[in-house]
Amino acid sequence: MLRYLVTVWLLLIVPLLAWAQSPGRDVRLIVPYAPGGTVDTLARLLADALGPELGGNKIVVENRSGAGTFIGMQVVASAPPDGQTLGLASNTTLATSPILPGANPPLDTDRYLMPVANLIRVPIVLVGSPQAPYASLVELIAYARVHPGKLNIGQSGTGSLTQMLAIRLMHEADIRMEQIQYRGGTPALLDILAGNSQLYFSLLTESIAYIREGKLRPLGLASPSPNPALPAVPLLKDTLPGFVGDVGYGVVIAAGHSAEMVELWSRRLNQAMDRPDFRHRLEALHMIPVNGSAEAYRAEILADRETWRRVIQATGMRAGE
Repeated sequence: MLRYLVTVWLLLIVPLLAWAQSPGRDVRLIVPYAPGGTVDTLARLLADALGPELGGNKIVVENRSGAGTFIGMQVVASAPPDGQTLGLASNTTLATSPILPGANPPLDTDRYLMPVANLIRVPIVLVGSPQAPYASLVELIAYARVHPGKLNIGQSGTGSLTQMLAIRLMHEADIRMEQIQYRGGTPALLDILAGNSQLYFSLLTESIAYIREGKLRPLGLASPSPNPALPAVPLLKDTLPGFVGDVGYGVVIAAGHSAEMVELWSRRLNQAMDRPDFRHRLEALHMIPVNGSAEAYRAEILADRETWRRVIQATGMRAGE
C-alpha cells in the first residue's frame, strides 16, 4: 500500500515539478480589459512578482477586451488544462452574469471557469463635475427629482457593475437619469471632465488623481466603511441604507484542470500577495489585498451573487435597461 501511495504521489507531483521548472514555457495571463486600467496594472504587477518563481519562465500579459469581459474569459475557458493560461476576472462577471435577466452571457462561467485565488477589492466612488449644482448625494437626489431625465450617468456595458449601480441608484433614490454607455472608466471620466456627462461610478484607482486635483467631485463611496484616501467623503449607505458595491478581482483558470494544478497556482499567487513589498505597491494604488484560497474565492463570488440577487429582485433590473 505504501509503495502504491508513493507511486500515485509521484505521478501527480512530478509532472507539476517538470512543468514548473521547464524553460521556455511562458504563462499567459489574460486581461479582459484594455491596457492602462486598474486590472491591467494589477496583471503587470503580478507578472513581475511571479516571474522569479517560474524557473526562468515568465508571465506574458495579454489584453483581450470586449463583450463585457467575455472575450477574455472565453480565451481562458478554451485553453487546454495545462496550467499555461490564467485569467484575471471581475467578481461582477462571475457573480451576476448567471443571474441577471436578459444578460444571455456567451459563456457559462460556473461550468467553464474555476476560481484559483481572490486578489483584491477596489472601492467605488460616485463622481461628478465640480461645477454641478449639487455637492452631495442628498443634493443630487433633490436636483434629479426636480429635473427628471435631465441628468445622465455613465456605465460600461450590459451587466457591468457600473450599469447595475446606476440602476440601483435610480431605483433606491426614486430618480430618473439617462444612461450613457462607454468602453471603460477612462473615457467615462474624460467625458465628465469635458462637460459631456454628469455622473459615473468610478473605481477609486482611476479617479483618485482627478479628485485630488479638484477636477472631479466625489459624492459618496459605495464601500462598507470609510476610506483613508478620502476621509471626508461620506458613504452612500449613510443616505441609502445598504447601498454597498465595491468590486473584487481574482484569478480563474479553465475548468478541467487538476486540483493539484489549481492548488499550485493558488499557492504561488498567495505567496506573491503576501510579500510586504507587493502589498505596499497595491495599497499605494488604492487596491485592497484580500487574497485567499480557491475555496475562499468561490465563497466570495457566491456571497456577491446573493447580494446582487436581492438587488435584482428588488429593482426588477434587466440587462441593457
